[in-house]
Amino acid sequence: RRPDLLSLMAVQALFEASMYIFVLVFAPAIVAAAPAAAREGLPFGKVFSCFMAACAVGSATFSLCSAKGLRAEAFLLPVLLGAACALYLASSPPAATMLQRALSMSHKPLYLVFCFAAFEAAVGVYFPAVGGLRAAYLPGAQRGAIMALTRVPLNLLVIAVALARDRLGDTGALRCAAAAQLLAAAALASLWAR
Repeated sequence: RRPDLLSLMAVQALFEASMYIFVLVFAPAIVAAAPAAAREGLPFGKVFSCFMAACAVGSATFSLCSAKGLRAEAFLLPVLLGAACALYLASSPPAATMLQRALSMSHKPLYLVFCFAAFEAAVGVYFPAVGGLRAAYLPGAQRGAIMALTRVPLNLLVIAVALARDRLGDTGALRCAAAAQLLAAAALASLWAR
């Protein structure tokens, strides 16, 4: 019945659902964006390495923000909004074309890797930040039960998008993930306002 618990549960369920949707979509989206002749030899090992490096940059960013004494609620909000933008830009061909031109990126797969790496940087900030938020807002005795309850809406959202993926396509699935990020940002804003 505590609004701060519900807000934190919503942040966690929505962010992590969008992360799992991203995991379902990123490889097929990159393959679909590649020219037919190049689809067989895409370097997914290097792509994944880029994602992990971006995640490490996000984690280092969290450390810098924490060392400056910033509250996780304060710096996590722009991170969630940035993650939503990254996922939306990956899903949006008109925005993709404009950004590709601005960055001189002639290859759509490279553009997608750039957008997805930005999302992974947000993941790197999110996990240590939400760990601190859980310690601050969730009572220790009930933390496990509350975390288990958070998994229910998370899994329902991921399953719904996975089942509707034929209708949604990669674009629709990425937009669902971006919408989940925006809702997570709204829930975090309500937590921060308390």
